Amino acid sequence: MLWLLLLQVWVSCLWLGHSEVGTSFDNCLQFFYQNNTPSNVLEPENPAWICQRYNNSYHYATLYDRDLRIPVYSAYIYEPQSGKRPTTPWMLEPQVSVLSYSMSPSSH
Repeated sequence: MLWLLLLQVWVSCLWLGHSEVGTSFDNCLQFFYQNNTPSNVLEPENPAWICQRYNNSYHYATLYDRDLRIPVYSAYIYEPQSGKRPTTPWMLEPQVSVLSYSMSPSSH
């Protein structure tokens, strides 16, 4: 059963976006302010520059630390949409948040 799940995940990745790992953000500079990337002070020792592509267009850029296996930063263009804002606390991770957490400003 596990192999079937893994096969499904692998096949679904074929239809998702594709990443291009390179030595710079040359293909996705449009996501940075005035087409300038942050200074190299944030650059890890073993970096990966990832340009995420979907439907033949780039959507965001990520500098990734290969040694620590974490993203250092990501850049994208935010385009707000019209509609109602969700009322649920979607920004909270239940695994790491305290169950009695309150959204009121007086709960500091």
